[in-house]
Amino acid sequence: MKGGPFKMPSSAEAEEDKRRKAALLEIKGWVEGYIPADHLSTRSCVVDVQEAQCGDPECAPIDTIVRIIYQGQCGTVFGMPCEAWEVKPEDVEECMPPADFFECWKNGEQKQWPPEPENPEPGEPPEIDLRFKVGDRVECCVARGPDGWRPGTVVSLWYRAASWPTGQFAPYQIKLDDHESLIFAPQDRDNCIRKAPAEA
Repeated sequence: MKGGPFKMPSSAEAEEDKRRKAALLEIKGWVEGYIPADHLSTRSCVVDVQEAQCGDPECAPIDTIVRIIYQGQCGTVFGMPCEAWEVKPEDVEECMPPADFFECWKNGEQKQWPPEPENPEPGEPPEIDLRFKVGDRVECCVARGPDGWRPGTVVSLWYRAASWPTGQFAPYQIKLDDHESLIFAPQDRDNCIRKAPAEA
């Protein structure tokens, strides 16, 4: 019986793997030090630490990923942009949630960590006179071609989504006649939004 190709790891590779596993175990111990002991002893909480390759060329090639897993799909996942052997206790401390989160997760409460980033300040809208006002009937370009225009009504001026960068606004928010949700017009130009024909 012929076996497939098999290569014994070199001594350097074996030593590297040993160092990696030791670092992962050490990080796990640091993380568990923040979690109530009874959560761990009863297996209400499980901590997993692994390295993962990052496919984004803008980030570190190897991330160290920490998973704090509670029953009921509670807990958190966070990463540190370095290999496990490079992680320091202070790196873990910066990423850990406040102590009350652990009790919430143990009780089955979904509580997000890390928290969502705060929305930027809106800033002031441009001091530009717009062609339309609230209540005006318009047509909006929602697709290419002559059939890509839909009628609607302007419902607000200088619309912005909460997550948009400071100072970014869209001239109009519009309620289309044939759609429940609102849309916005990114430019005050006829190729984007135009006056609706007079209704008969």
